[in-house]
Amino acid sequence: MNPELDHTIPFDKREYTSSYSFKLAYLHPRHWLLWLLVLMLFLIGRLPFTWVLALGRRIGRLFLKLGGTRVQITRRNLELCFSDKSSEEREQILVKNFEAIGIALLEPGVAWFSSKKRIDRLSLFTGLEHVKNVQKNGQGVLLNCLHMTCIEMACRILSEHTSFNILYRVHDNPVFEYVSGVCRNRYSHKSRYIPRKQVKDLLHFLKDGEIGIILADQDMGKNRSLFVPFFGIDAATVTSASDFSRLSNSRIMSATCFLDENNYYHLDLSKPLENFPTDDRKNDTMLVTKLTEDFIREHPEQYLWQHRRFKTRPDGEPSLYGPKEKKQKKR
Repeated sequence: MNPELDHTIPFDKREYTSSYSFKLAYLHPRHWLLWLLVLMLFLIGRLPFTWVLALGRRIGRLFLKLGGTRVQITRRNLELCFSDKSSEEREQILVKNFEAIGIALLEPGVAWFSSKKRIDRLSLFTGLEHVKNVQKNGQGVLLNCLHMTCIEMACRILSEHTSFNILYRVHDNPVFEYVSGVCRNRYSHKSRYIPRKQVKDLLHFLKDGEIGIILADQDMGKNRSLFVPFFGIDAATVTSASDFSRLSNSRIMSATCFLDENNYYHLDLSKPLENFPTDDRKNDTMLVTKLTEDFIREHPEQYLWQHRRFKTRPDGEPSLYGPKEKKQKKR
């Protein structure tokens, strides 16, 4: 039985990423291109960091020129969220955002294959004392993160200072899942990457006074969400921050990360939110969403605007992304 699904296995003996054992099937020709990309990431990770950034920005600008659905979604999200800005200002954010996306595609080469000394040299980390103060009281800490483009680097930076438990989406490609799991285990062997459907496991570790990480700022549909304002627009938003902290008796903090103009990554853990959670899940979710929005406004070019944040609409409201294209059946 898969140890990820067998809840009779003690928590400390389970595997929370994909299996680390190599399989001959990973050498099938259909995976060769991905292995080549992994090799390129390894080599890119050896380059001076300023070179990595320059190359990433060029790649991002290339994707922008190629256009496509993701460019359209990004432009529409910026239009919806920054209607107070001129079209020229939004286009400047769009360009910088795709430059950040290009950098994000190369960041695993730095995050996975760099030494601790190099990571420390590239980053500024603050706020761990807030976590320690909470853990002294025997409580767990739930870090509420958001989908900034540098999330992989944020995990690497945090792993150099403490262990954590993060809910993540298992990748569809088994080779990528194997490589990312092995690389992450090299530098965060005391941390756990928990498939996002195994919420009970995360709650278990939070109850034990450990650190948990969630990213609850994407549209997951109506069944798991409440509609709360995000940049003034009702957005389907999961209530995980309120629910998980209540169920595990943990304190919640914001964890934010961005790359500054001097090429330093800033990772900051805030003080615990006061009087949180309350009995009102909607108010709790509104508060967390407002904090997320405030940080995005400071660094809009580094947020992952490529997903349809407003895809799910309240009953009766039309799509904010235009009519859906219906595939015509072949006759």
